Amino acid sequence: MNDNSTLQPEEQEKLRELTTQSWNLELAISGVAMFAILQLPDLLDSAFASLKYNFLLRTDGFAGLLPPLAYSMIRTALNVLFLAFLANFVMRAFWVGLVGLLAVFPSGIHYDRMPFSTPQTQQRMANELGPLDRYILWLDKRCNIVFAIAFQFVSFLVVVSLLYVLCLVFYLLVQPNVPAHIWLGIKIGVGGIVGIFYVALIVLSLKKVKESPTGARLHDRFTRATQSFMGILLLGMHRHTTYITNTFYSHIPQKRFTRTFAIFMTVFFIAFLVEYVTDQARNNRRVTLFSSRYLYTARVDSLFVNPSAYDNQRPEGEFVEAASIQADVIREPYLRLFIAYPRALDTLLTSLAKEPVWPDTLSRPELRRQFAAWSNQQINQLIRLAVNDSVIARPGLLFAQAGTLQQRGWQTVLVPGNLVTGRNLLRVSINRPGPDSLGKAKTEDIITIPFWYVPES
Repeated sequence: MNDNSTLQPEEQEKLRELTTQSWNLELAISGVAMFAILQLPDLLDSAFASLKYNFLLRTDGFAGLLPPLAYSMIRTALNVLFLAFLANFVMRAFWVGLVGLLAVFPSGIHYDRMPFSTPQTQQRMANELGPLDRYILWLDKRCNIVFAIAFQFVSFLVVVSLLYVLCLVFYLLVQPNVPAHIWLGIKIGVGGIVGIFYVALIVLSLKKVKESPTGARLHDRFTRATQSFMGILLLGMHRHTTYITNTFYSHIPQKRFTRTFAIFMTVFFIAFLVEYVTDQARNNRRVTLFSSRYLYTARVDSLFVNPSAYDNQRPEGEFVEAASIQADVIREPYLRLFIAYPRALDTLLTSLAKEPVWPDTLSRPELRRQFAAWSNQQINQLIRLAVNDSVIARPGLLFAQAGTLQQRGWQTVLVPGNLVTGRNLLRVSINRPGPDSLGKAKTEDIITIPFWYVPES
């Protein structure tokens, strides 16, 4: 041990003063933290929606599954964190009340003066409950532990969030820029590295391995490498959170710590599973896992009234999922149509419309003008619009940014001549090159919007 392991008397006194005065800071921090956590879900919803429509290149496979998993994981962690700070706030407020009560009655509880009880009952209560001042000290320690666990959970939340962000950035930046066979090799390589890490973690944690000189040396190197990686990932926070972790490790028996950790992780992942299912149902209104009906389905566009497809039903500040018209019931003989342009659709259109080689002699303004004209021509050729059984020959789509979110897409006004009084259907699809197996034009449906036309009398 070096001299830094022991505090000087004046340092010990200073630490004792800080310890006795920490309760008021705990109350303030817990209150502010709970208020901040309550504000985060709205920001998280906005960030997730923006990521989904503006940055997510694919909606299938692991790349499409990763953002919803991250979203649900963060929401679960926020819920657990809120409960931890709430528990600390309630416990500490109760502790303050007991301290005030002890100031009024310094002698604490006199069990022998308890009315309406026998001496046996008084003795039993004295043995089970003990003196008031001892209970206050016990409660103070539990409040400190809960508060430390809450902050330890903050670091856990940061680690999980950053790992998800790294994986997502890796998918968004690497996958679109490498061939399929190279991407497969990269995934296998990354999976192998992760597998080797967990195997090494398990093997080097075995008692027999740690007791051997070689195993102890490898365990030390592995621990240093892990700490360095965590330090980089947590932007220098790992060293500070390690004090909390090591304090728990050194004071709680290993079996008890392992059992407590296993119970916590089990409860956490059950809460995560419930949150994930709930989020999927909330973000995709067509998923009805817990409220299904025998003769009800929402998976066919033409038979489902989707509020996102109508401007008068879509909540303010919400993205258009695929396309939208002005209302579900229209009185005028025209449709004001907006088609969303998310990044997932951009990957398909990029493969269908190959940009021509522009002359080097074009000036920048002229190049922008020609590219805009070419891209508008391409999108009017690729997007296929049909009302009932009639295809709109000239959709006349223009670039637009709709709503308060300034969502990018295309907008046009259709004046179909085949509207019938009652229910009609608007189909939005993409023309694919080449005929299908029946010799017809190959299309890929985006959305079918049912609406009702009730002309003004």
